[in-house]
Amino acid sequence: MFTHAPAAHFIENYLYNNEGSPQKLEKFPMMRHIYNTLPQNLLLKCSRKTLKSTLLSNIIALNMIRWNNYKMLYVAPQEATAKYFSSNYVSPRFDSPELKKIFVKGWNKNDVYEKIFEDTNSAVLFKYAKEDATRCRGPATDHNMHDEVQDMLFEILPIINETMAMSRFKREIFAGTPLTTDNTINELWKRSNQLEWATKCTGCNHWNMLTMENNPMNMIRKEGYSCSKCTKILDTTQGEWVSTLLDPSSVSLVGYHLAQPLLPHFNQEKKEWNKIYQKVTDGKYGTHQIYNEVFGLAYDVGSKPITQGELKSLCVLGPSRTPDDSSLLILKNNRNRYVRYITGVDWGVNMQTSRTVAVHGAIRSDGIFEVFDARIFETLNYEDHIKDIAKISNSVQSIICADAGPDPIRAQALGELTSPTRILMARYGNGKLVQSYDMPKGAPNWKANRYVLHRSDCLSFTFRLLKGGKILFPEWPEMATAMEDILAEFIESKEGALNTELVYSHAPHKPDDFLHALTFAVVAGYSSIGDPCLVGPSSTAHELLSND
Repeated sequence: MFTHAPAAHFIENYLYNNEGSPQKLEKFPMMRHIYNTLPQNLLLKCSRKTLKSTLLSNIIALNMIRWNNYKMLYVAPQEATAKYFSSNYVSPRFDSPELKKIFVKGWNKNDVYEKIFEDTNSAVLFKYAKEDATRCRGPATDHNMHDEVQDMLFEILPIINETMAMSRFKREIFAGTPLTTDNTINELWKRSNQLEWATKCTGCNHWNMLTMENNPMNMIRKEGYSCSKCTKILDTTQGEWVSTLLDPSSVSLVGYHLAQPLLPHFNQEKKEWNKIYQKVTDGKYGTHQIYNEVFGLAYDVGSKPITQGELKSLCVLGPSRTPDDSSLLILKNNRNRYVRYITGVDWGVNMQTSRTVAVHGAIRSDGIFEVFDARIFETLNYEDHIKDIAKISNSVQSIICADAGPDPIRAQALGELTSPTRILMARYGNGKLVQSYDMPKGAPNWKANRYVLHRSDCLSFTFRLLKGGKILFPEWPEMATAMEDILAEFIESKEGALNTELVYSHAPHKPDDFLHALTFAVVAGYSSIGDPCLVGPSSTAHELLSND
C-alpha cells in the first residue's frame, strides 16, 4: 500500500510534523510536486526557513518505511547540525498514532547518530563533513543527503558518494542556502535543470519568477509579493515549476529554488510578511544577506586575499633551479644558507579540476621561504609523480608534507622511495591550528607522522607570508599557471553555530591545488623550526582581511 501511494498523500496522512500534528500540503503545491516526483538526483536551493529540513526528514521517513534494507546517509558540515536534525526532525516523524497502528515493531536502534527501523530493516546514519570526508568513509549506502552543502567543499562530495559504489539505487540529495556565485551549491545549481516556481499575474498575465533578472527587491511590496511588470500582488498557491535551462533534458540533476516570498506561511501571514518587508527596506540587513537568506539567491561578496600584482612581485628568483642534476647538487651544497628543505604535495583526483602538484622549497636562515621548483603534473600516472617527487626530495633530503587523501597509499609509496621518517601526512579539519592524529580503524598500518591542519587558519598563514614578501618564487612566466590556483581563492562569510566564520573557497571549475601544496610545505617547514604563529593560538581569515 505504501509503495504505490503518492508520497504527498502518505506524508499528510501518516507523518507528523515537529509539533506533533498532521502535515497539510494543500497550500503548498510546490512542495506537493517535489514529494510526488522525487527524482534520482535532487537539489534544493533554498532561502532560510523554507521547510528544507522538514522535506529532508519526510523523505528519510518515507524511504525507511517504503523500502526494505534501504541504507541512507545524512551529512551536514557540523556535528551539532547533524545531531539537531536527527533528534528534532527525523525522530518526530515516527510519533504519529496512525503510523504506529501499522508498524508494531518500531525502532531497532534509535540514537542521535543512527536509526534502524525494525519493520523494514532500513537505516539512516548521521555524519558530518566540512573540509574532509574521512568520517563518512566505510558504510555502504543507497541514498546520500548533503545538507547545508554551501558550507562543504565541492571536492569532498564525490568522495562521500563512494559509499554508494555498490548500490543499485545511488540516489543523492543536495540542499542548502546559496552564498557567492562560485559557492558549492551554486555550482550544483548550474549543473541542474534549474526549476523556478512561476506564478501568472491575474492583472497583466505576466509569468513571474523570483530570479536575479527580475530584480527581486522590487517585487517585495508592503502588501505582499508582487508582479515584476505591473506590481499586482500574486497568489503563489497558483503556479507551476518551470525550467530556466535551455535544454533541461541534457542534465540529470533536478534542482528546485525555494524562497521565503513564495511560501504561504510567509506571504499569507501579515506578521511574517512584515519581517520580510522590513529586511528589504530598513537598511539594517546587508544586500547579500537578503539575497541569500530571504531570496535563496547567490550574491557575490567574496574577497580576494591577494592580487596578481602582489604575486608577480614575489617572482624574483629567476628560472627554476632544478633543470638538471647539477642544480640539485648546488642546492644540496648550500646548507649553510638554508635551515630546512621542504616538499609539499597535493594529490590530484582528475585532470579537469584537480591535479597533482609538488612544491619544493627551503627556508633560509633569515626566515624567507624560497620555492626552487613547482610542478603541476599533467597526467594521472601517480607512479611517475611519486618517482619525480622522490628524486628531488632525496637530492636535498627534504621533509615531505603530503596530502593524506584521497588515497594514503600514495604517501606510503612516496615514503618507501624516500624515508618514512621524512613523510608527514596531512589532512584538513577543525580544532587546533596543527594537531596530530591516528589513522582510522581499518586503514593501512603504516607508520608516519600524521597531522590535522585547520584549513582556514593554515591558508591564512600562507597568505600572510605571501603578502609580507616572505615567500619567493622563480620567474613569473614559469609560475603564471601555478599562480592562477592562488588567484582562484576567495574568502566568504558563513554563518556558524556561534558566530560568523570567514572561510576560503574557490570555484569548483577552477583548481587551487598549487595553493594547498604550497600551504603543506610552508606549514610543515615553519612548524619544524618552531614558528610561534603555528604553535600559539590559531589565527583566522578575519585577521588577514583586517590587515588589507
